[in-house]
Amino acid sequence: VALRAAKVRAKRKGFGAAAPPAAAPAPTTRERWAEGPPDAALEARLDALADASLVDVLNPAVLDGLEDVREKLRAGEVVILRDAFRPDFAEACYRELASRHAPWSANEDYFEDGYGYRHLNVYDRALWSRRLNATFAVFDHAETKAWVSALAERDCGGACTGAPSKYRAGDHSLPHTDWVGQRTVAYVWHLSKAWRPEWGGALYWAQNDHDEATYPCGFNQLCLFSVTTTSAHFVTTVSPHAERLRLTFNGWWQSSWWPRDESHPVWKSTSASASRRRRGGRDDSA
Repeated sequence: VALRAAKVRAKRKGFGAAAPPAAAPAPTTRERWAEGPPDAALEARLDALADASLVDVLNPAVLDGLEDVREKLRAGEVVILRDAFRPDFAEACYRELASRHAPWSANEDYFEDGYGYRHLNVYDRALWSRRLNATFAVFDHAETKAWVSALAERDCGGACTGAPSKYRAGDHSLPHTDWVGQRTVAYVWHLSKAWRPEWGGALYWAQNDHDEATYPCGFNQLCLFSVTTTSAHFVTTVSPHAERLRLTFNGWWQSSWWPRDESHPVWKSTSASASRRRRGGRDDSA
């Protein structure tokens, strides 16, 4: 019943009760990262989505498969949604990330327990373009959090995080779970055009049989999974023969609850995990 109601609400603006006014975007040095003159018609259509939630920008066909999405999330499985978002929304974000003006910075580290990563990111929102800030606002929207919470049966009402990432030849992210802090549901939005599986950069879901564990990149493909101690996965190494950009926008919805008592075992657990990148820290981008 709840999922059918979600489809009905998707035909209107947003999901559930009216959300409070969206926070002003972070300061930005550029109106757009994308190169060339803006497409006025496209920009107008995107501006019409101001204060949109995730349901507003998802491909309507995705909403027809919510029952399967719900079952997989609640069972601890990975969800792969192809052609996930409306084409205009996906194309606009791709243009931002593919631009030579994107201020990427390298992130690389390795640890005694064998965990390590290497990739490019733009974590500082003050460097983001207006369009990228508007994209993140969709994932951070109060109605989005309510919708994902209901879908996954996890509390996603806390702070949402997200950032763009780019993988070059040799870039990778070794096995981890993302189980750190208050993360409850992870999202990875792939924006790699014409990507070939032999170029690597795939999500490997360790809970599956090997023959069904590899999920190659695909343009406008959204990956979702519930974050637990067993949500082990990694990003396969990008081949030196890759001829395209491996681009994503990814992050986590988090619980609104946080332990207040520093003697509480959960406090100790989350604090310890925050200092151990083995479980997937800030710099672990899929």
